[in-house]
Amino acid sequence: MDAGTELTRERWEANAAYWVKIIREGRDRYRTELTDDALLDAVGECAGLRVLDAGCGEGYLTRRLAARGARVAGMDICQGLVEAAAGLGGAYACASVDALPIGDRSLDLVVCNHLFSHLPDPSGAIGEFGRALRAGGRLVILTLHPCFYNEASERGAADSVPASRYFAARGIDQHFVVDGLESPSVITSWLRPLEYYSTTLRDAGFVITDIREPRPDEERLRTDPWWRAGFPTPLFILLTAERRS
Repeated sequence: MDAGTELTRERWEANAAYWVKIIREGRDRYRTELTDDALLDAVGECAGLRVLDAGCGEGYLTRRLAARGARVAGMDICQGLVEAAAGLGGAYACASVDALPIGDRSLDLVVCNHLFSHLPDPSGAIGEFGRALRAGGRLVILTLHPCFYNEASERGAADSVPASRYFAARGIDQHFVVDGLESPSVITSWLRPLEYYSTTLRDAGFVITDIREPRPDEERLRTDPWWRAGFPTPLFILLTAERRS
């Protein structure tokens, strides 16, 4: 495990109890009111599919996919989150997405829910997903929007990302602040230009089949002050890619 990945793991271990509380009390409105539904819509019918929830956290998405009939396993590098997930039942493993303990061509679908912004270098994970997916298998990625996400975006900052920063990998160090609760440890959110994803996915045998930008509808923005303040620019992007070879 390289130094960057180890630092990420240590920070998530420090934040594990905090994150379990946030998720299980439904405090993250970005997820509960926007990105979860967008991701599940992109996944579509999944009954009987062999699914990996990569970067599963405390397992809520794994459980939702299982309830839809998927043969799903969750995987995360953070032992504290894996233990919390396993406490509610299901199949989980503590492992790095750079070295999946999964056989070649053994999966139909890989779901990455807010994973990629926490990978110092996603290329290894993309290569592993390509190895583990069958031909025709899909990879669904929900992550921060690299064109617009910036420091304090979730607190109303509407500054654009200048070209001098956009075209290089950039890390944003900040504490989670969700529903007034601040995380014990800082977390780095990593963002890369869109062409990085298209090139890296292509090199791993994928073709991008869909791009969506989850956003609240006009009525919600008009009537809910929280969303007006908390969604000043596009914050999320959802990519679906198919393994072609």
